[in-house]
Amino acid sequence: MNATKKSYLLLFVLALLAYGLISPVRGYGFKLATGLHCVAFFALTFWALWKYSSQLNPWGILSMIILPWLPEFAYRIYTPESTLTSLPCTALPMQAILAAVIIYYNRKIWLVLLLGAALIYSATEGQNQWYEWANYGMNKARPASLATAEVFNGEQSVALSNMNEEYLVFDVWSSTCGSCINALPEVQALHDQYKDNSKVQVASLFVCYKDETIETALNIVKKRGCNLPVYAVDKLSVILAECGITAYPRVLILDKNRYVIFNGSLAFAKRKLKTLEI
Repeated sequence: MNATKKSYLLLFVLALLAYGLISPVRGYGFKLATGLHCVAFFALTFWALWKYSSQLNPWGILSMIILPWLPEFAYRIYTPESTLTSLPCTALPMQAILAAVIIYYNRKIWLVLLLGAALIYSATEGQNQWYEWANYGMNKARPASLATAEVFNGEQSVALSNMNEEYLVFDVWSSTCGSCINALPEVQALHDQYKDNSKVQVASLFVCYKDETIETALNIVKKRGCNLPVYAVDKLSVILAECGITAYPRVLILDKNRYVIFNGSLAFAKRKLKTLEI
């Protein structure tokens, strides 16, 4: 094998190692793994161009670095929509590689700052916005009012229109959703933040399956050290049907007329609440 082929092979092996060693970090969070991949592939690309651009074809260098990503990128694009949720895990390292190429060939400080800022934004807020769209974008608030919908409070069914608060915030979850249960303390913290505000009620809305009752939810909530209000609905509830809820967790915000003004994640629900005049 000649020196050129050995250099190409070395770049491919380094790229494959960077991809393979960091990918398992996704078990601790997609954002962490994506950030590490961006740093690793930016550094690898810049180093490879610095070391080999005078010896090897630059397109060949980039091909070896990008090659490990191609199967996953194709998988994210051409398989069912659910895989698009984690598309940034593939797309952002590609952006980092492109940024390294541009900076290597045009080392102007303003360009470095601009591309650096763009990459940081994409890896932080950009990812947040993407995950929100991918998970909830197809289930935005619908125009129908839920004023006639009812929830069970442990003693009786209560129409949402009969609740006094101007805004209702429901954390919708089920007993089989581990991430929902783990998020209960965070929902409790949001409840505590607004508990003295007469305009807002933050509550847990449990979806009963099979032989479950509101007691099932109360026991889980208690075990998590929480005491926020708990309501229950069954899986055929009009609330779930009108809001397109088929998976959990989901946070809903209803206005005084019980129109759904937010339908998404807890993180973005907090942002929505800050924009309301309450």
